[in-house]
Amino acid sequence: MDRMLELFAEIFEAPDVDLLRRVQECARCAAAVGVPSADLDEFARFVDETPAERMAELYRTRNPFIGQQLYGEGYGRSMLLLDLQKRYRRLGFEAGDEPLDHLSVLLRFLSECDDAAEREELAREVLIPGLEAMIAGSVDEGQASAAPFVPLLRALSAAVREQVGS
Repeated sequence: MDRMLELFAEIFEAPDVDLLRRVQECARCAAAVGVPSADLDEFARFVDETPAERMAELYRTRNPFIGQQLYGEGYGRSMLLLDLQKRYRRLGFEAGDEPLDHLSVLLRFLSECDDAAEREELAREVLIPGLEAMIAGSVDEGQASAAPFVPLLRALSAAVREQVGS
């Protein structure tokens, strides 16, 4: 699971020349733990067929912030950010320059976290609901810039659910 989450984190960060390779490796990791790779294969085809400039544009226009997906810009998100800050500090995790609720930061934390209870709690209470909100928002609102990421989000949700038994 750790390598798979690390790959998902890298995929959600920003597109680069290794994006297709990472998606393909992630599909192999997912299949190895019993998660169907169809959604990742679909995203890999999209990456392969999409010019780099267009991928960069799509990455700039997406909203990968779990807190915003769950709570908007209000009090709820602020409380989540404080909670994540405490969790990250307690376990010695460095978030870097991205906001603490950025999907790639959260995935990196989960990939490095050795505390199974912490991982499961964060996955069930934050990550899975946030992914569901991202998927629903992309589909319901017809966000053209978010639509290509829906298969990737579904694959991540399935992988996390498989690991936490949800």
